[in-house]
Amino acid sequence: MLGLDFASTITPDFDKYIFVISISLCVLLGAFTFFKGVLDLKGSILAIVLGMLLIGYSDFFWFLLMLFFLMVSYGVTVFKYKKKKEMGISQGKVGERGVRNVVANGIIPLIIALFSSPLDEVSEGLSGILFLVAISIAASDSFGSEIGVLSGKPRLITDPRRIVEPGVDGGVSVLGNIAALLGGVLVAGAGYLLVTDRLITTGPHLLEASALVVIITVVMGWVGCQIDSLLGATLQTRGLVTNNMVNFITILLGVIIVAPLYIILS
Repeated sequence: MLGLDFASTITPDFDKYIFVISISLCVLLGAFTFFKGVLDLKGSILAIVLGMLLIGYSDFFWFLLMLFFLMVSYGVTVFKYKKKKEMGISQGKVGERGVRNVVANGIIPLIIALFSSPLDEVSEGLSGILFLVAISIAASDSFGSEIGVLSGKPRLITDPRRIVEPGVDGGVSVLGNIAALLGGVLVAGAGYLLVTDRLITTGPHLLEASALVVIITVVMGWVGCQIDSLLGATLQTRGLVTNNMVNFITILLGVIIVAPLYIILS
């Protein structure tokens, strides 16, 4: 019985009409991200698969938040791209991201969606807040790093007295921290409408729309950005992990931190 219950829990809720619509939308959006240079070809194909799974395990509105993150992150990536390229710290050939980046930022939100039902049984709305926090951390990190590198004098997070070159792992700046907050605020605002019960009260929208949700999303996004910088200054500079591994670990740690916090406060 336990095996059957578990299987039904992780089985996506697709009927044939939703399946066709989901495939069509994800393929169109995948093509858009490729031809607009948001993702490379492999990244776009993987994004299509992840998008379909996300819609199946949650709903289209959760998927829209992920798409929103993808687009705003691309926006800050190409912001003053020519200058970043001259500095030797640009992303891809024209700002596009690849498979590893998609996996690093998208796999944990997908796992949260997959286990949304058992998570919500632990505490109503738990899956929603974890999903928001995971994307907020990814967005805050993207904003902080892509805009922060434009700061003239970043300092090493483990030694604030030490000035480092822009783009150095673990380098932080006032500009980067402000940008990181902005990334969290944007995700919190979009998530307040797309993930909570503010507009939609069916399906996985069990997270109560409240100031607490917004605060947790913004604060944890910023905290996650600091964790990312700390891991960059320690593990990444020693060659123990890659940048995408740091992103994945940071999101995972943020989700682990916020789960008991939300259960206590909610």
